[in-house]
Amino acid sequence: MRPNQILETEAVVEERIFSVSEFLDFLNEILVPKKVVIQGEVGEKINNYPKYSFFNLLDKDGSLLKCFVWREVIDNLGVNIEPGMEIRVVGFPEVFKKRGELNFQVEKIELIGEGILKKQFEILKKKLEALGYFNPEIKKPIPKFCENIGVITSKIGRGALKDFLTHLGNFGFKIFFYETKVEGVFALEEIVTAINWFNQNMPNLDVLVLIRGGGDWESLKPFNSEEIVKVIFSSKIPIITGIGHEDDTTLADLAADLRASTPTAAAKILNESWNLAKINLPKLELNLNTLLKKVFDAVERKLTLIKNDLTLKVQKEIFSRKKEIANLGGNLNLRFKHYFRKFEFLEKNFSKNYFEIKKIIKNQKEKLKIILESLNENKNRWQKRLKEYLKQEEKKLLLASPYLKLKQGYTITEDQFGKIIKDPSKLKVSQEIITKFFKGQVVSKIKKIRR
Repeated sequence: MRPNQILETEAVVEERIFSVSEFLDFLNEILVPKKVVIQGEVGEKINNYPKYSFFNLLDKDGSLLKCFVWREVIDNLGVNIEPGMEIRVVGFPEVFKKRGELNFQVEKIELIGEGILKKQFEILKKKLEALGYFNPEIKKPIPKFCENIGVITSKIGRGALKDFLTHLGNFGFKIFFYETKVEGVFALEEIVTAINWFNQNMPNLDVLVLIRGGGDWESLKPFNSEEIVKVIFSSKIPIITGIGHEDDTTLADLAADLRASTPTAAAKILNESWNLAKINLPKLELNLNTLLKKVFDAVERKLTLIKNDLTLKVQKEIFSRKKEIANLGGNLNLRFKHYFRKFEFLEKNFSKNYFEIKKIIKNQKEKLKIILESLNENKNRWQKRLKEYLKQEEKKLLLASPYLKLKQGYTITEDQFGKIIKDPSKLKVSQEIITKFFKGQVVSKIKKIRR
């Protein structure tokens, strides 16, 4: 905290008298944003409840920190925390108002020690395998000729990125790099964010590559978590992992659509099809020319046979069609004579009814003329009535307008969401409210509420 911030805080304390509740709220506003990582030993007393747990974190000098954790965080860990277990916790301090106690709100737990990490690995592996996260039948296929590649790793470390790019080859790949930590308590969060970012912003990538150099169980922790498995499983973009050395198998490798033993191996998988194509193209070109010549020769022979056969068939078809056309011509002559006689009969009937139809049309025209004249006479009267009605409604709207009330000296008070406040009991101290006048508005902060 900078010196000017300390002076400002002291000034507020001098000017204001807090209630106990207000002071604890004030204190939590300072404490909660201070997210830290703490390492210690789990104490003997662990209080487990269905949705959360309390436990103490101890130091070798006897210092004690009370911790609160939601059950979901422990479930994601894969193993239960036990007395004497060495762990790291990520979270923030907060004063519990009902007891006036300082608790550390745990957002994430990390285990320490190769033995417990191996145990955690086996438990999570069995759990996630049973849920189908490692099922080979649902893994997404890797495109044979990838062009657009997303790479997730760190720029620093043991050269994983350098090894990958060096062995990728010059085949015109487009690389989109997202830098993350690959070890430590914040690495998992950054990797999950990177995978989600690519899926949301570049869903048409051919493949995502998640790589890092080798390491011990401690450094590979971000890749042996339930969160990393779930985000890889949910990715719409196929994912290749190249994590550590050949004998390093992580939960992320098991969940990936394809596991490469190292970052170098991941690069070779992506360029393998391109290398083979480069070698085989000249052979394919030669074979294709030979094959095309054979195909063209065969087609030419087939066309000659078809041409000869088609000539005979066409001649037979023409002779057959000539007979059919002659028969159709005779039938058409008979039909036309029949239709002409029928038409002469209809023409005579129409002439008889013509004058009757003409008289009906004349009567309908006269009726229509009378209706139009009536509409014109009433039009002006209707317009006048409509204008008078609209003026009366306009006066009513003006009288009901809230701006008229504001002009008379009344005000309207709203909360920060624009909701009109009618009952002060629903407000809180320090909440901002907006008061509207006829000309302008003011923003206020509540100091005290009288009910």
